[in-house]
Amino acid sequence: MPTITYTLTNAGHNMYRDASKGAASCKVTYAALGTGNTAPTVSDTKLQAEVFRKKISSYTNGTNPGEVIISLYVAPGDAVGVVIAEVAFFGGNASGTKDSGVMLCRGLYSHTKTNLESITFPLDETI
Repeated sequence: MPTITYTLTNAGHNMYRDASKGAASCKVTYAALGTGNTAPTVSDTKLQAEVFRKKISSYTNGTNPGEVIISLYVAPGDAVGVVIAEVAFFGGNASGTKDSGVMLCRGLYSHTKTNLESITFPLDETI
C-alpha cells in the first residue's frame, strides 16, 4: 500500500463542522485519481486533473479511539495506463461524476498504473 501524506482541506474541515450542526452527511464516499502534480493546499476543492473516480471500498475501525481507515481499491482493470500523480477523498454529495462532492483531502503520488496490479489507497483518519 502506498504511503501518502494528505493535506486536509478547508472544505473538508467545514464539511465535518457543518455535519455536526445537522447539515448533509460528512461520510467519505468516493476517491479519485488525477494526473496533476501541484502541491496540495488547504484551499483545494478538486483535483487538478481528475481522470478516475470510484466508490470507497471499505471502512475499517482503527486501533485508536475515533480512528477509521477508509480505503479505495483500484483493481487490475481500473485506470490502466494512468500516470497517477494525485489522490483525493470526497464526501458530502460526492458521486461518480468528476469533480463532484466536497474534497476532504488531497495528496501526491507518483506511479503509472498497469493491468497487472491492484493498488489500495488508504486514508487513516482520526476524528
